[in-house]
Amino acid sequence: MATRVITIIGFALVILSFFVLHFLGRRQDSRIPTVGELFGYLMRPRVGRFLVLLGWLWLGWHYFAR
Repeated sequence: MATRVITIIGFALVILSFFVLHFLGRRQDSRIPTVGELFGYLMRPRVGRFLVLLGWLWLGWHYFAR
């Protein structure tokens, strides 16, 4: 199996896990945060905002630069 295929499968699994976590967090009386609540929590401190920005830059570079 080519490394490109493994990378694509890895990205697909990460995206799928975000969807699963989001829908599990939307259930009634769920203790799991939604993806929006998770990012809101991460972006409270300045370091968290910087790390989220770096994550978006990395994601954009790998998806949209090619």
